[in-house]
Amino acid sequence: MTLRIIQVTLPAELKKTILNIAERHEAIDVWWEPKNEDGLRTISLLVDRQAQQETLDSIQIHLQDIEKWRAVLLPVEAALPAKTEDGTKTKKFQWRKSLSREELFEEVAGGANGDLIYYVMVLLSTVVAAVGLIQDNVAVVIAAMVIAPLLGPNLALAFGGALGNKKLILNSLKTCAGGLLMAIIPSILIGFFLPVDLQSEQLSSRTIIDYAAIGLALASGAAAVLSMATGVSSALVGVMVSVALLPPAAAFGIYIGLGQSYNAMGSGTLLLTNIVCVGLSSQIVLFLMGIRPRTISEKRSANHSTMIHTLVWVTLLMMISVIIYFTGQ
Repeated sequence: MTLRIIQVTLPAELKKTILNIAERHEAIDVWWEPKNEDGLRTISLLVDRQAQQETLDSIQIHLQDIEKWRAVLLPVEAALPAKTEDGTKTKKFQWRKSLSREELFEEVAGGANGDLIYYVMVLLSTVVAAVGLIQDNVAVVIAAMVIAPLLGPNLALAFGGALGNKKLILNSLKTCAGGLLMAIIPSILIGFFLPVDLQSEQLSSRTIIDYAAIGLALASGAAAVLSMATGVSSALVGVMVSVALLPPAAAFGIYIGLGQSYNAMGSGTLLLTNIVCVGLSSQIVLFLMGIRPRTISEKRSANHSTMIHTLVWVTLLMMISVIIYFTGQ
């Protein structure tokens, strides 16, 4: 069982409100500190991670009109004695316990704001990937995939769409676009100035658009969101998303630098395909996991945002599928 501690600091006279919330959401344990000189008291709730979101939402609802209060969510490494599950209860299938909405926001918000380090990392990984592509060196290409920081803004874009957070969506789009430009422009220069092995399998394979590529990108996006939402290490998933985005971006730039418009169109279409598939699968997984805002008005905005995002992704994917069908790939 994964546990969390919710620490709420609020006016001492509202202690009973928090105790009622703890009882309603079946908190495992509750303890509190004496009232301080400012008339505030800190109350700690030990909760199962599955119940943390409902508990936090309930706290916000009851305290939203109170000026002096703050809630802090803390992880629990271990707790003794361990609480055992009731083996007589039959549980229906459910998603792995996800992080709270607030934790997820803190996780992805940084990825939406591209800073100098982000762009430098994209530039370095692009150089590594481009060299690996033109030399047909799969090990070097994989190394670039490990470095590539393209996971952050893509997850932030999907999360912003699920919450209907326009600011997060716009910041994510700008960071995604900036990252792609930082990958494509140096690749153009590399293709123009450096000798390129046109027989490179690593390079030529990034011009092939087929249904297998769609499947790879859909799986990458879904795995990335599951990794983010459940707190699983994102290292492997980061590699998967980089597989879907960075190499075709580098190939696109190299072919432009070489003046090969046909191959550039193929790798560019593959890049677009992967971006669309990652976005679509991420949006679907977040919807199925029930990642939604707290208030009714915010939920309406989020539903509208999700519908628009999904419609755009599905329309683009259908157009790409038609292209694949008629090109016979």
